[in-house]
Amino acid sequence: LAAISVPIMTVLCFGFSDQLLGSSDGVRIAYAAITYIVWGTLYAAADAPAFALSTVITPNPDERNVLLANNQITGIVGILLSIATFPMVLKATDNNFMLSVSIFAIISLVLMSLQRFTKERVKSTKKEPTMKEIFKSVLNNKYLKIIVGVNLLANGANFAMTLAPYLASDIYKDPSKVSLVLGITILPVILVAPFIPMLVRKLGKIKLLSIAFGANVALSVLTYLVAFDSFELFLLISLLKAILIAPQIVIYPMFFSDVIEYDCYKNGTRFEAVAFATQAFMAKISGAVSGGLGMWIIGIAGYKASTGGQAVTQSASALKAMWATFNLGSAVGCLLALILFIKFYDLTEEKVKEMALANQAKLGNN
Repeated sequence: LAAISVPIMTVLCFGFSDQLLGSSDGVRIAYAAITYIVWGTLYAAADAPAFALSTVITPNPDERNVLLANNQITGIVGILLSIATFPMVLKATDNNFMLSVSIFAIISLVLMSLQRFTKERVKSTKKEPTMKEIFKSVLNNKYLKIIVGVNLLANGANFAMTLAPYLASDIYKDPSKVSLVLGITILPVILVAPFIPMLVRKLGKIKLLSIAFGANVALSVLTYLVAFDSFELFLLISLLKAILIAPQIVIYPMFFSDVIEYDCYKNGTRFEAVAFATQAFMAKISGAVSGGLGMWIIGIAGYKASTGGQAVTQSASALKAMWATFNLGSAVGCLLALILFIKFYDLTEEKVKEMALANQAKLGNN
């Protein structure tokens, strides 16, 4: 259903820019708010079953890790391709947003429809759960609550995506550098991500994520201390940081796959879509926190937004506050996440495999 509804809403959300230019601010804001909320709701509703497919395609935890890693890799590739090609398509269509967005919507329709060729091999004979059973499953799954808390701390305090445009224009004095700032933090993930299932087998997800958190803390602090006056040094440290923290971006869904096995083993319930819906909700919340909190911090620090296209010279204190927020926010968030993770999360690869075997046997007996 999402393969149809999301492309349609994409056209409604972004395709009528030209028609709306002559409308009042109230109409434009209302239209943007309504269409984007509906778009986001439909996309989020599709996100949970899309991730949950991995748990019903195969019962093998190692194979699930590969599926989930590939899912993250192709998602990042899709983002980069869209960023790179949309301006080209827009230029080729003489800035016709309706036509350009429609082309991308059709591509989305075709690619998203491929999921219909997947085969669910792990079947559940249970009846549909009630809302009470769903909430009970979430509340009784301690590892699900831990990994949600860890993610909220690490990603909710990561203001890089929010503040990158302001960093490029106000600190490094070149708005065009924002693409380079964002690209250098995303591209290395694609190079490292294919090796993450192998690293998981060798080190385990717990150790791998702990290393990523530690690297994020150390390199964020280093960037804050030495790279304010050097864009080249900033890029170099950012490149190293992106390589070392790639697991942090790719392996989160693997933890949600593991907590499903724990829930089935411990509580006798197996609600795949519930666990991954929790992941989608967590991602939305952390994105809202990082976006809103990051802007609020630099706002109270004295940052002044430009109005009517007029250039604004920021005070030295506002720039320092932005620089600290950009770097130290991530460091503090990852440090707190690391402490919570190491202290309370002990669901190792070995435990998950034992639980998966026990759950398979239970399913076979039923």
